[in-house]
Amino acid sequence: MSLSLALNLLAVLVALAALGTSVAVAQRQLRLAQNSNVLPIVIELFRETREPDFSQAIAYISTRLNTEHSHENGYRRLPPEALGHIRRVSLFYDDVGKLVAHGVVDEVLVIGSYGLNIVSMWDVLAPYIYRERALTTPAMLYFEDLAARAKARPMSAVHTSIGLAQCPPWNGDGPQTAP
Repeated sequence: MSLSLALNLLAVLVALAALGTSVAVAQRQLRLAQNSNVLPIVIELFRETREPDFSQAIAYISTRLNTEHSHENGYRRLPPEALGHIRRVSLFYDDVGKLVAHGVVDEVLVIGSYGLNIVSMWDVLAPYIYRERALTTPAMLYFEDLAARAKARPMSAVHTSIGLAQCPPWNGDGPQTAP
């Protein structure tokens, strides 16, 4: 092999390495840019679920809705208090479902954070929503999709898949061990 051929091959290898590095850096920058665009949305989602009114709506739906109101007329004809709580929760999860279905927000983040609540709220609200669909128009399709995703991929499985660690409380009797 001649010296010029060896130098040409070396030049090609260096160029390929530079190209590979450039592609990797560009992909990383794209991910960072996408994450920075989504961050305000995620922060707003977290903020909403910490609002006292949201917690009250969850509590009402969990403990009182089924005992106080039949699902026979859907949800839009319920008294203002019940309707307000239902709309607060179902529209929130419907909007989150839109973000997940369209790939704006990572499903793992949403299910890892809200999975149990999504499923429990859907299970209570589904009869009201299905009846409303029969009476009027399709409603809460994205909420239903999000609930189906959360049922298929439980919160605990998400936590395991991302490697969430456990840190049991120290009892003071010796080395800390996991239960």
